[in-house]
Amino acid sequence: MKLDYTIWDPTKNITLLVSTSVPRAMQPEVAAKLMAKRPQVEQVGFIEPASLPGAVLRLQMMGGEFCGNASMSAAAYAADRDGLSAPEVPLEVSGHEGLLTCRLDRREDGLWGTVNMPLPVKLTTAELPGALSVPAVAFDGIVHCVVPAGALSREAAESAIRPLCAALDADACGIMLYDRDAGSITPLVYVRSTDTAVWESGCGSGSAAVGSYLASQAGKAVTVDLRQPGGTITVSAAWENGRVPSLRITGLVALTERGSCEL
Repeated sequence: MKLDYTIWDPTKNITLLVSTSVPRAMQPEVAAKLMAKRPQVEQVGFIEPASLPGAVLRLQMMGGEFCGNASMSAAAYAADRDGLSAPEVPLEVSGHEGLLTCRLDRREDGLWGTVNMPLPVKLTTAELPGALSVPAVAFDGIVHCVVPAGALSREAAESAIRPLCAALDADACGIMLYDRDAGSITPLVYVRSTDTAVWESGCGSGSAAVGSYLASQAGKAVTVDLRQPGGTITVSAAWENGRVPSLRITGLVALTERGSCEL
């Protein structure tokens, strides 16, 4: 099978987008093979024709999950492919109902994407090893746990994430090691269908989860810069009547490779 692809760098969360048509049933296997061939790739998405009116394309993630950084990458891909001049790029994305709008702004230091993120389904708690109860922010398709840095080692997080995902009955799960003093997160993300657990250089939905948690704790809207191994993602989360009514992330995105390969 010959596959055409592009590789994108949204805050070093290296994302490979396959533009060749691949049947849904084959996508998890194809994604796992691509990630094995290209160890720097942290996630794989598949470009499909959109079915929603107004969307320029559909992004189907390898496990059917939602990903903010991959959505930025898909918007940049669409702008490059179609020569789009308008800053607003409407997408159809797995794990999200309705149109998802991504704004692209070209600045002196590169291309910046702002994604209106899906809103949390609920804010709850989850149990980790050692009777550690932590905040959990559930989105459609993925649940992120916000864990204080130092409360869980990287090794313990790796051991915990698969049973945690099963216990939460989620398609994908994240453990965000959050250092409040440093304003940073270290993201571990597990996708069940590909059985891949990756320490990501940057995590858009994990950043959104931390922002949602912080807004709930503050009882008001927050905007915070979250430093991550690959750079900084800015998250803005509103808070009204006990819920998050709007949620955005902003980060830098760049095309790093365009090519084809045989699988």
